[in-house]
Amino acid sequence: MHRARAGLVAGLGTLALAGFVWLGAAALADDPVAKAPVDAPSRIERAVDAGKHVRIDGPRGVVHVWIPPSYHADTGATVIYLHGYYDDADSAWTGHQLPQQFAMSALNAVFVVPEAPSGSRQPVAYPDLGELLRLVEERAGVTRGQALTAVVGHSGAFRTIEAWLNEPLVDQLVLIDALYADQELIENWWRSSPRHRVISVGEDTVLWNEEMARDIPETLVIDRVPPTYDTWPPEAKTSRLVYIRAQYMHMPLVMDGIVLPAVLRLLPVELLGDEPWQEPLGSLPALPDAAVDDATHD
Repeated sequence: MHRARAGLVAGLGTLALAGFVWLGAAALADDPVAKAPVDAPSRIERAVDAGKHVRIDGPRGVVHVWIPPSYHADTGATVIYLHGYYDDADSAWTGHQLPQQFAMSALNAVFVVPEAPSGSRQPVAYPDLGELLRLVEERAGVTRGQALTAVVGHSGAFRTIEAWLNEPLVDQLVLIDALYADQELIENWWRSSPRHRVISVGEDTVLWNEEMARDIPETLVIDRVPPTYDTWPPEAKTSRLVYIRAQYMHMPLVMDGIVLPAVLRLLPVELLGDEPWQEPLGSLPALPDAAVDDATHD
């Protein structure tokens, strides 16, 4: 009797343990947060690998180009990303995981990352935007779409942006903590054409962003970066001047996969359904160990 009872207890214990294991596995299977670290990075990495990456050794410095696999020029845009000080095009490309963040944005665009000043004493590498874009089309073998041309700049990128303000090719500016002192130049550019649009994110640059918001009453002010794509106010996608008071520090603004893909989505550009547009903000893969090579990847 005692042996039978012991066997029954052991059997029930085994069943209970199996039940707990099953329930735990089911809970993990139903929990999207639990699944995200395993699945999300692989989708982003696959999207990056499927695209075309060209590293151009240009006459004025390195230029990286990334083109999504389903890019099509009929509704395509051109997005030029300018790094800030203490980086160069290569270190920003890898260290800031730019192609991964471009893929997360899901924009139907050619993404261009040219060399820019790494310090205050360095000259602007590509003062002629037309020359840069001709180089990209020729060396990357791509036709730029006519949807729009947007210049996205972080921090010290403001120097190259100011050099391009008279370029008729520029339609929209995205300033990620890049509005330093000369906000009148940006304001004048914004006023010069109804097609000119500015999205500005401020953390270190709050002072000048607040001044611009006071100067231009039409400014849409957003107090924090929303946590998901679908929680941005609808007018953020249509207002000609958007100012976002960021809760993130200066470097995480462009390194954490939260702010950069989110503000890129505010551009009026077609989204590509086969890109990882459903991935949660911040779900970047681990940084690669391999150095950037200058091969062309198809």
